[in-house]
Amino acid sequence: MKTKQIQKELVNGVDVPKLTQIIDELTQNPNLAQFHFCAKNNWVNGGENQTTVNEFYGGSVKHVRSKPFVFTKDEPTVLLGHDQGANPVEYALTALAGCVTTTLVYYASAMNVKINKVESTLEGDIDLRGLLNIDENIKAGYKSIDIKFKIDSDASPETLHKLMEIAKKHSPVANTITNATPINVSLA
Repeated sequence: MKTKQIQKELVNGVDVPKLTQIIDELTQNPNLAQFHFCAKNNWVNGGENQTTVNEFYGGSVKHVRSKPFVFTKDEPTVLLGHDQGANPVEYALTALAGCVTTTLVYYASAMNVKINKVESTLEGDIDLRGLLNIDENIKAGYKSIDIKFKIDSDASPETLHKLMEIAKKHSPVANTITNATPINVSLA
């Protein structure tokens, strides 16, 4: 009996009553909604870097993970790297993929829409002349990013399109990429 109750409260693996409780708490106390994330990067050699994420602040509390996550980034050999990891612009695609997918699934869960499977392919084009300052009129980053979802669900196509638009609009990573977030650089 308890298992059925737990399954009923979980939609797509999301604890919907807990999600509703969090939304209520953040509505009543907006200070709890303030989060601060941090990434510490170390250059290794050539195009290789390692970034560690561990501590973050949220819900008025400092959090430390049980184990830090370390990400190795490098360039492929054609870009003078040693191919020890995905390059930073590929990491940007992975961050975007994870964030829009999680946003889509959380909203689907809140709307009681059962999702069986979500796959996505992200693609974007970059002109290296922008990075290398060969032509100041060429953007250094992605010209655009295309996300193609494949969603297995009994929901209507209209509902799935609505969820994709919600994910695009409310994903923090999509929002950061879309809305030119200021970057402040300083020497420590």
